[in-house]
Amino acid sequence: MDPSMGVNSVTISVEGMTCNSCVWTIEQQIGKVNGVHHIKVSLEEKNATIIYDPKLQTPKTLQEAIDDMGFDAVIHNPDPLPVLTDTLFLTVTASLTLPWDHIQSTLLKTKGVTDIKIYPQKRTVAVTIIPSIVNANQIKELVPELSLDTGTLEKKSGACEDHSMAQAGEVVLKMKVEGMTCHSCTSTIEGKIGKLQGVQRIKVSLDNQEATIVYQPHLISVEEMKKQIEAMGFPAFVKKQPKYLKLGAIDVERLKNTPVKSSEGSQQRSPSYTNDSTATFIIDGMHCKSCVSNIESTLSALQYVSSIVVSLENRSAIVKYNASSVTPESLRKAIEAVSPGLYRVSITSEVESTSNSPSSSSLQKIPLNVVSQPLTQETVINIDGMTCNSCVQSIEGVISKKPGVKSIRVSLANSNGTVEYDPLLTSPETLRGAIEDMGFDATLSDTNEPLVVIAQPSSEMPLLTSTNEFYTKGMTPVQDKEEGKNSSKCYIQVTGMTCASCVANIERNLRREEGIYSILVALMAGKAEVRYNPAVIQPPMIAEFIRELGFGATVIENADEGDGVLELVVRGMTCASCVHKIESSLTKHRGILYCSVALATNKAHIKYDPEIIGPRDIIHTIESLGFEASLVKKDRSASHLDHKREIRQWRRSFLVSLFFCIPVMGLMIYMMVMDHHFATLHHNQNMSKEEMINLHSSMFLERQILPGLSVMNLLSFLLCVPVQFFGGWYFYIQAYKALKHKTANMDVLIVLATTIAFAYSLIILLVAMYERAKVNPITFFDTPPMLFVFIALGRWLEHIAKGKTSEALAKLISLQATEATIVTLDSDNILLSEEQVDVELVQRGDIIKVVPGGKFPVDGRVIEGHSMVDESLITGEAMPVAKKPGSTVIAGSINQNGSLLICATHVGADTTLSQIVKLVEEAQTSKVT
Repeated sequence: MDPSMGVNSVTISVEGMTCNSCVWTIEQQIGKVNGVHHIKVSLEEKNATIIYDPKLQTPKTLQEAIDDMGFDAVIHNPDPLPVLTDTLFLTVTASLTLPWDHIQSTLLKTKGVTDIKIYPQKRTVAVTIIPSIVNANQIKELVPELSLDTGTLEKKSGACEDHSMAQAGEVVLKMKVEGMTCHSCTSTIEGKIGKLQGVQRIKVSLDNQEATIVYQPHLISVEEMKKQIEAMGFPAFVKKQPKYLKLGAIDVERLKNTPVKSSEGSQQRSPSYTNDSTATFIIDGMHCKSCVSNIESTLSALQYVSSIVVSLENRSAIVKYNASSVTPESLRKAIEAVSPGLYRVSITSEVESTSNSPSSSSLQKIPLNVVSQPLTQETVINIDGMTCNSCVQSIEGVISKKPGVKSIRVSLANSNGTVEYDPLLTSPETLRGAIEDMGFDATLSDTNEPLVVIAQPSSEMPLLTSTNEFYTKGMTPVQDKEEGKNSSKCYIQVTGMTCASCVANIERNLRREEGIYSILVALMAGKAEVRYNPAVIQPPMIAEFIRELGFGATVIENADEGDGVLELVVRGMTCASCVHKIESSLTKHRGILYCSVALATNKAHIKYDPEIIGPRDIIHTIESLGFEASLVKKDRSASHLDHKREIRQWRRSFLVSLFFCIPVMGLMIYMMVMDHHFATLHHNQNMSKEEMINLHSSMFLERQILPGLSVMNLLSFLLCVPVQFFGGWYFYIQAYKALKHKTANMDVLIVLATTIAFAYSLIILLVAMYERAKVNPITFFDTPPMLFVFIALGRWLEHIAKGKTSEALAKLISLQATEATIVTLDSDNILLSEEQVDVELVQRGDIIKVVPGGKFPVDGRVIEGHSMVDESLITGEAMPVAKKPGSTVIAGSINQNGSLLICATHVGADTTLSQIVKLVEEAQTSKVT
C-alpha cells in the first residue's frame, strides 16, 4: 500500500465548552466531516483528539471547522502524529451472494476502515483498519461471507524474512511509563518520541501507563528512547522485550518506499567523514519552518551528508558532505526533489576542508557573497510554579513561537528552561517577561553568562549586519506601498450574523480574496468596513463573496457613515484670523474631511477619517498652532434617563388626592343607598311628594346649617378644595404651558373638566345661599377628587414603568469606561511609556493596557498576555472567558486576573456597547406603523 495512505492524529485545544452538550455537538458535527475516522472530545482537558485522513483533511481545516461552530480552537503542536494501522486479509469461505462493489462500499462506510483492496481471482479482500477504532471481529460481522485468512498472513510474512530486509525490519517495544496524569502527558511523549530518527510509530496509553513503540533498531536503541522519556520527567522501563514484526507483503512494499525519518538533532548523530567538504546553496520557495524541517530531515537521511543547516531568513543551506561520494550538483538536485518539488536551488560556493574531526575548532572561510548563519546564544531561566508536564509543554509551545527563539528545553525536575535565541531579535529579559506573562515566576540565572552556540569571526560581523539589512529591504512587501496609494474603502451592510463566530468566518474568508487589503466587521452594527484595491475588485463583488458565505449583504452607498465626528472647545482665539488659521491648517491634513470653527462659541466641528487620523492627532495639531483644545464634555451619568423625580411627584399627587377622595366616595355611596331606600318606601307605601321631601330633609346630611347650605354640600366643598388646588397643581402647570403655546393636550382636558365641575358647584351653592332656598341644590364637588385620584395613579404607574425600561439602558451607559491607558511599544514589544487619556481620544490601532479588575475601554484584539474576562454584560454567561493573543475583547467587559495588551479595532460609537445603547434608544423612540 502507498505510504500516502497513512492515517494521522492531532490534538486540538477547544475553549468555550461548558457542558456535555457542547462535547456531543462537536463530536457529532466533526465526526460527519469527510475524512474524519474518529473524534474524542474531553470536557475536563478542554481538547479534542481527531484521527483523520491527511489526503482529505489537515489540522488547519479541522481547527477552522471547530471555530465555525462558535468555539475557540487552537493547535499547540502543528505536527500530526501517525496512527498505527493493521491490514487484514479476508477470504470468501462459501458462495458469495453479494457483489464485490457492495462489500467494498459497506466496509468503506465503517469508521476505522482506511483502505480496501479486492483480489477477485484469489477471492481475497485486504482491509486496512485502525485497531483502536475497529477490530477484525467487527469487520467479519459486517460481511459474514468473509473469514480471516491467517495462513495468508503467515505466508506473506515469511516472504520478508530474507537477509535484505533484516536490517530494515521494524521492532515493536512496550515500555512502562509512570507519572502520566492527563492526555497532555501522552501527547507530549508521543510528539517528542515520534520525532526521533528511527521511531516509526508510537502509541501511549494513559489507562495502562504504557507506551507501544515501533522502531528501527539499526537507527535508534531502546536505551536512547528510555533516556528521552525520562528526560521529559516520566520514569520508564522496558515492560516487554523487543521483537521483530511479522510483516505482510503490502507492509513490506510500504516499508521499502518509506523514507527514513530524522530528528532535528540528526546532524550530531550523523557520522563525520575525514574528507568532508562544505557547499552553500541558495533556496527559493521556502515559506515556513515546515519547509526548513522537511529539507533538513530529507538530506540528513543521506549517508554521504554529515550535517545541514537551513536558514529560512537567509534562504540558504550550508551542507557538509563526503566529496568522494557525491557532487554538489547531485545535492542541488536532491534538494529540488524534496516534496513538494517546488524549490529552486542554486550553488553559490564550495569550500574544501582539511580537517573535520569533532575536536577541530577551525572555522570555514565564507566568501563575501555567501550569507552567514546568525549568531545564537543560550541562556538559562529559573521557572517556579510548574506542577506537571502540561506546564512544560505549555511554556515550550508559547516561547518557541517568539521571534528569535531557535529552541527551548524546559526541565520540570530542575525548575528551569534553557533557551537558544538570536540576540539580534530578542533578549533574555524579554523571554523572562514572556514566561511571567503566562503565570509563572521566572528569574534569570546569575551564575551563567549567555553561551555562544554559533560563533562568527569579528571580521565578518559587518557582513552579518549588511546581509540582514539586504534581506530586510529585499523582503519588504510591495503590497504595503500599493495599499497606501491605490486603496479605497467601502461599507457593506451584513445581515444574518448571530455571534462572534460569524464575524470571524467573514473576516477569515474575505482576507483570502485577491485585492482585499483589510476587513473589519462590527457584529452589533451589522456593518463591514473593507479596504480594497479598486483595480482588482469592486464593492458589488465583495458583497457577493459575503452572500456566498450564507449572509445577506448590500453595499452602503453613503460612505460618510464611517466618518468620525469630533466636537472640540478651542480657547485662545481672538479674531477671524485665528479661525481661518485653524480651519486652513486642519483641512491641509490628510484624513480631515470637514472643519468648521465658531469664534463666538469657541467650538470646532470636525469630520475626519478614523483610519487615517485620530482625535489626539487633531488636538495636537491645534495645540501646535498656539491654541488650547479639549473635548466637549458629555454627560455620562445618564441623568436624562432618571425618572425618580417624576415618580415622587405623581406619587405625592396621588396620595393627596386619595386622602380626600375616600371620604367623598363614602358620602356619595351613603347618599346613593339612602336614595334607593326612599324610592322603595315611596313605591310600597304610596307616600306623597310632600311626605318624601320632609322625610329626605330629616336626614342629617340634608339638614341646612344656613339657608341653602346643607351639611352634605359643606363637607363635599371642604374635601374638594385641597384636591382641586394641591392634588391637581401639576395638571394646572402643564395645562398652562400648553395653552401658552396655543396647543391643547390631555392636561388641558383634565383641568377643563374638573374646573368646570368645581366652579359650577360653587356658583350654584352661593346662589342657593343668597336666595335662602329651602331645597338643597345638586352639586358636583365629588367629580374633581375622583378624576384626579385615578389620573394621578395612572401617571405614577406610567413613570414607574418608564423608569424600569430606562434602568437597563442607564446601567449599560454606566458600564462604559471613562479613561484608557495607552502604551507605546518598541520593535521588540518592550513597554516604553504609558499615558492616561479620555476614552473618546482613543484611536483605531492604539495599544491599550488593561490591568486586572479594569474595564476594557474599547473593542479590540489581544496582542499580548493571558487572562480571564467577564463578558456577562453581552452574553449573559456568568463563566469567565479565557483570552489569549488573537482573542477579541468587548468594551465594558471586565478583566479578571492578568494584564493584557490589546489593539483597538472599534472605538467611539463603533464599539459593541455603544451599538447596544444605540439600538435600545432607537427601540424606545420608535413607533409602530
